[in-house]
Amino acid sequence: MNSPRGSGGGAQSRGCRHGRERTKMRLYAMLVMALSFGLLGSGTAQAQLGPGDKAPPIVTAKWFKGTPVTEFENGKVYVVEFWATWCGPCRVSIPHLTELAHQYRGKVAFAGISVWERDDAYLDKVDAFVKEMGDKMDYSVAADDKAGTMAQTWMTAAGERGIPSAFIVDQHGKIAWIGHPMSDLGPTLDKVLAGTWDVAAYQKKRTREQAEEAAQQRLNTQLSTLMQQKKYREALKVLDAEIARDKAKEELYATGRFAILAYVDEARAQTYAADIARRLYAKDPARLNQLAWMVIMPNGQLKKPNYKIGLQIAQLAATASKNNDPDVLDTLALAQYRNGQKAVAIKTQTRALALARKRGTPAQSLTEMEQRLKQFRSGK
Repeated sequence: MNSPRGSGGGAQSRGCRHGRERTKMRLYAMLVMALSFGLLGSGTAQAQLGPGDKAPPIVTAKWFKGTPVTEFENGKVYVVEFWATWCGPCRVSIPHLTELAHQYRGKVAFAGISVWERDDAYLDKVDAFVKEMGDKMDYSVAADDKAGTMAQTWMTAAGERGIPSAFIVDQHGKIAWIGHPMSDLGPTLDKVLAGTWDVAAYQKKRTREQAEEAAQQRLNTQLSTLMQQKKYREALKVLDAEIARDKAKEELYATGRFAILAYVDEARAQTYAADIARRLYAKDPARLNQLAWMVIMPNGQLKKPNYKIGLQIAQLAATASKNNDPDVLDTLALAQYRNGQKAVAIKTQTRALALARKRGTPAQSLTEMEQRLKQFRSGK
């Protein structure tokens, strides 16, 4: 699962699982930190809570919407989902959760719990957020207490360091599934409700995935250290050795390899970007979009960006997303502008803004998109 992690303790270290949404990182060095599951240097905690275990109690500071979930009744199925007001991918997943809540109404109770908020006055922020979302967030919503009880007893205990994250609690009050709400939540609910969900098999699969993630984090830490020491060629050698050992790893690490290679040889890096865009990510708009942005981003590491390659990749991303993703179109518009296609860029950016407003994109991102449109129109 794609889940950028934080690098240490405390709420500030927690990250968002980006799912289909890409993040426009301003410091190029941070792109290197996205080699695998996101930010590097963090280990994977030993999980103490997993599938088959009794679900911990629900402890909240306040319920803001819907019927409070205070206990798990025998015979009922629940989805307990964790999110935060500052998490962009959480905002994207909320309408999907609402769709599922409507689809399984009367069969499954949904509860969204805000965790890892970054302000002492977080209850006011959560309240404002819930009101802003309106009908898009149509299920029970609460906030964790100041002690972070839910974050500790659920997320940390399960080894989960990224949000959004959802837990299915079965008819016996036990954890049946843990994962990104945009990934397999609906199909798994169907099996849990039908009594055909194999918890034991899922637990084995999850244990195997967590072991693989721990190994990846160890590699990430090694690469992060080398990058911080500016030993770029050595970092590239280490990563290439890992990919040679397991060819399947290239898809996971390709964007990170591009970022490292850019420090060694910009021309080779951008040729590699064009290659992996078609060979590995042709049907993955999020990866393509991230890659295109890494090539064309303003004030990026590349001293001589190849805007033609950036445009080619951005066009692939637009096609893969059926020209209907505002983030992808925002990148495409900038790529078009960089290639001298001013009129086309203005048209693309105008559509990107319209889609972004319709989707409920955060104000800061909207402002950045509006500023780019002004830039295109002014020709500066």
